[in-house]
Amino acid sequence: MWDWLKTHTIDPMAELLGAGILFLLTNFFIVLGIICAVLILRRVSEERRSPSNTFAWLLLVLLIPFLGVPLYLLFGGRKSRRKARLKSEISRYAESLSLRETPAENKLDPLVAEADAQCSQGNHFELLPDGASTYQRLLHEIDEAEHTIHIATYILGNDRSGQTIIDRLAKRATEGVTVRVLLDSLGSWNKTRLARVKIRQCGGEVAMFIPVLPLQSQTSANLRNHRKIAIFDNYRAITGGQNLDNRFLGDWPDEARFTDFSVVTQGPAVAELSRTFIADWTFAAKQSPARYKEILQYIPEEAGNSTVEVIASGPDIPDDPLWEQVLRIIQEFKQHLTIVTPYFIPDEVLLQSLLVKAHTGRRIQLILPLRSNQRMADIARFRTLAQLHTAGVEILFYEPGMLHAKLVLADDMIALTGSANIDARSLFVNFEIALAHYTAADIRTLSDWAINLKKDCIDYKTAMSDASRIPSKLSQDVVQLLVPLL
Repeated sequence: MWDWLKTHTIDPMAELLGAGILFLLTNFFIVLGIICAVLILRRVSEERRSPSNTFAWLLLVLLIPFLGVPLYLLFGGRKSRRKARLKSEISRYAESLSLRETPAENKLDPLVAEADAQCSQGNHFELLPDGASTYQRLLHEIDEAEHTIHIATYILGNDRSGQTIIDRLAKRATEGVTVRVLLDSLGSWNKTRLARVKIRQCGGEVAMFIPVLPLQSQTSANLRNHRKIAIFDNYRAITGGQNLDNRFLGDWPDEARFTDFSVVTQGPAVAELSRTFIADWTFAAKQSPARYKEILQYIPEEAGNSTVEVIASGPDIPDDPLWEQVLRIIQEFKQHLTIVTPYFIPDEVLLQSLLVKAHTGRRIQLILPLRSNQRMADIARFRTLAQLHTAGVEILFYEPGMLHAKLVLADDMIALTGSANIDARSLFVNFEIALAHYTAADIRTLSDWAINLKKDCIDYKTAMSDASRIPSKLSQDVVQLLVPLL
């Protein structure tokens, strides 16, 4: 035993050295964590966030830095400086190439966005009221395109509708049509490899927007491209909230299909949609915008009498123009406001604005799915809806199935359509696209679509009379803690 102890005695110097190294490493990681936390706190405080979101991140980073710092790096980013620089470069480049002068003054209704808005007159408007009409029109436009097809979508499904669209795109690519498809890496996660291979083998191009794994990109994995844009020959465009899979599109009966719509725009407004697509495409494909000079320069001829404003919102834009437009509409409408959205989790400013308007006797109507496809979103909206109901807001729940449409209508003066939900992720984090419609006939068409929803709706009191629809207090408390971080 004595011999064993002599051969296994720990060298005091080695033990001291090991302790010293451990001490230095521990302090190094503590100091590194503090530095990272300070940098993150500075960025969080500089970004335009809701107070609850800012406070939640500050609290998490300060109290649990070893958890808060990596979570923020993965999911907390709200603006992309790199993307903003690229978008500014493309915007300046496009403006320098534009052949059309910007009108000296905007003579539209005050609800129209201000002087820097991308408003254009002389457009054609058409409503595609359901998944069948959108599917048929999309295939028709793909088949009839003469030279260019640009499609951006959040989800491309590996199903009947998705495969049909892929097959048509591949066929057109073999026929010499330029086909570019931009897919979000998260929304189309693990569904698009065969589609990408097929389109590329046929001569088309496919780009994936911001890898899901953050180590593959300098940009936060939290930033997702939620835009749905399909542009044909740089002249006609389909926009809205419908993704390219069976849940949204198809001309065959399907009880599980979401209730949603898209709109067709033809004319000068498509130029701004093309610029948005090219900005996203060049970022994802790592290409120079100079390659797309002709597209950025091209402004389609007039095709109708509709006035449209294109609103691109997201981490590539310094401010939050879509949120600002929604807020402006809420604060400035005089008589009635209708909001149709699948997920309703407004930030504090929007919520208080709605409550103030309701208290003044203005008519506000919310149309939501009775049960959405996101249980957490349904729980998160519960307390907000209770507040609004008490304030006099009319809340209607769509019963037949999932309502996925996004529509804002105010005073028969403006309608807002596009890809954004009324929640913090859509209005502050995602890349989104919206159209503001200012022509009476277009607004009336959209208003009629919303009115048609009401026959399949039940009111708030009827819905809440079923106790199974009321989430438990515990689930409400837990979700309320998580919502500011989403």
